[in-house]
Amino acid sequence: MTMTRGRGRLLGVLVLAAVLLATGAGVAKDRILGSIDGAFLNVVDDCEGTEAFIREIESLSVLVAPAPGTRPAPGYDSAEAGCLDDSGDEYLEASLRYEVTADKQAVSAHYRALAEKDGWKQGEPSYGTEDSADPADLCFHKKVPSGPVVLSVYFDTEKNVDVSVVSLLDGTSNTC
Repeated sequence: MTMTRGRGRLLGVLVLAAVLLATGAGVAKDRILGSIDGAFLNVVDDCEGTEAFIREIESLSVLVAPAPGTRPAPGYDSAEAGCLDDSGDEYLEASLRYEVTADKQAVSAHYRALAEKDGWKQGEPSYGTEDSADPADLCFHKKVPSGPVVLSVYFDTEKNVDVSVVSLLDGTSNTC
C-alpha cells in the first residue's frame, strides 16, 4: 500500500509540473532559475552587437599613435580587441603591448599628452599596492559616443608597457 501511495504522489507531482509548464508557468521557472540562466546563458548574448563599439575603441588616438621609442611586442602587431564575458562583468577591451626602447618617462609623457589633447580626465592607477605603483603608470577616463571608457598605461616591466582601453557593458562608469 505504501508503494502505491508513493507512486501516486510521484504521478501527482509530475502531472502538476506538466500542467504548470503547459499553462505558462515558464515565467515562474524563469524567476526561480533566473540566476542560473543569467550565469550560464545570458552572458553569451551580452557581447552581441558590440562590434561598432569595439571599432570605436580601437580607433582612439591613444591606441593608434604609439610613443616614440616603442615598438609592438612580439605578437602585438595590432590592437587585440573584443568583448570579454568570462568574468561575470562583461566588458570591451582593446589593448596593445609595446617593447620600450626609450626612457619610460618619455613614453608616459607621450600618452599623457595624447589623452589630455583628446579630453581624457586623469585618475589614479589602481593596480597593485601603493608601494608597487610605478610613477610612469597612467589612468584616464572619459565618455565616448558609445559609453564610458578607461585608458590605462601600465609598465609591467622596465621594457614593456601595456596600453588598454576598457568599457563595462552594463554602462556603468569604470574608474581607474
